[in-house]
Amino acid sequence: MVTLFPANQSIHGMPAYMSYATNINFTTMQAFVPFIYIIPTSVIMIVILMKYRTAKMMMNTASMDPNIFVTIMFYFFFNILFFIGDYVHLNLPSSGLVTSWCAGTQPGWPHTLIVTFAYFGDYGTLSSPFLASLIRLVMILSPHNHGKYCRLLMRRFVFPFIIIVPFSLSLISLPATGYCKQLGPPFNFGAIIVFESDFFAKINVIVHLSLSNFTFIGHYSLSAYMFFKIRKTTSNTSNQTRKLSRKAELSLTLTMASCIIPYITNSIVSYTFLFDRNNWPRVLFLRVIGNDYETLMMPWVLFFTHPLFLRNKIARMNTNQGSSIWNSGSNTPRRSSQKF
Repeated sequence: MVTLFPANQSIHGMPAYMSYATNINFTTMQAFVPFIYIIPTSVIMIVILMKYRTAKMMMNTASMDPNIFVTIMFYFFFNILFFIGDYVHLNLPSSGLVTSWCAGTQPGWPHTLIVTFAYFGDYGTLSSPFLASLIRLVMILSPHNHGKYCRLLMRRFVFPFIIIVPFSLSLISLPATGYCKQLGPPFNFGAIIVFESDFFAKINVIVHLSLSNFTFIGHYSLSAYMFFKIRKTTSNTSNQTRKLSRKAELSLTLTMASCIIPYITNSIVSYTFLFDRNNWPRVLFLRVIGNDYETLMMPWVLFFTHPLFLRNKIARMNTNQGSSIWNSGSNTPRRSSQKF
């Protein structure tokens, strides 16, 4: 039986979809798989927040710079928003669990808001590693006055960028009329996606690629420069302090490196959408893998590698730390390795 779709391929009002009955199978159950790892990951995010606050109150020598930590919290926040948005936008609809409901729902602003919300989380996630690299660069270039410059950078650039850019770019989809459409092969009948029309989808993909390339190139250009610069800035410190500083730097570098996989997978999906639309559904699984990888790996890598969360090492460092590093919260030196 051949199903005839309207020009925009909307499934709204189509009897075959309105009467669609979900079969519980492997494909359907995949909609619940992400919760197996997203719930523990959310708990780890909360643990990181609590341990940081405790370390800050105790003036722990392994404590993380507050500006870096705020940026990482933004990274956490936008990753969770993007996970929720992408789940409602693609993961859940493609399972077939909401096909009948979506076919009976009038296309309009609820569908558009789902797409807009997903892109808002996406753009915030893309921006965070780049902004964190800027802060780390300021800390390396101005070790004695980085507190003042980082606060200035946060107020004048980081906060406006992380709020205005994702919000304004995600508003591109608002004029669209969102709806549900059937996904092509290899997806089965009933696997759908919340869509914003071809015209707005192309614009969103181009905007996504532009911001993704800009932030990715900027982030790794700064990271490459800092990789060599950090060797010089720690050459005059004690071995103990140098070791902790490098561990912290490595931890943050690995944490921010979690954006490499989603950059590659999302780029493949985006370019396929623009230049080979027939095969776009075949590579959509890469989008889910890449995005969930970033959401999962970023907090876990930070938790298991940063000295702040390694109890035994922190305890040893607390016994005697002889380095004088300028605290970003003031312009007075303190006995601390709080640099990253």
